[in-house]
Amino acid sequence: MCSNQETIVGRLKAAREAAGLSQRALSTMTGLQQGQLSKIESGLVDPRLSSVLEMARALELEPVLVPRRSLLAVRALLGLDADAGRPAYRLDDDDDDAEDAGDA
Repeated sequence: MCSNQETIVGRLKAAREAAGLSQRALSTMTGLQQGQLSKIESGLVDPRLSSVLEMARALELEPVLVPRRSLLAVRALLGLDADAGRPAYRLDDDDDDAEDAGDA
């Protein structure tokens, strides 16, 4: 399984566990067989896109395609790169304070 696929499947599994759902419960919600969910989560099979979408939507997630040039900003907004160091942007009043100090 490729790295991106492992990341997607890993996030789906983490979302299922965070929601307190068993594979059997997710199976009931999606119509996928529990054994198939187990194989997907353990990386034994390559999931079909339709299976990934069913799993995601049952877990209140919506997969989207993001332009590569926007990925860093999107990941920062979602808090997915907390260990990546400084944020890609800051929302604070530092710029306003600097301007005020220059006016004095």
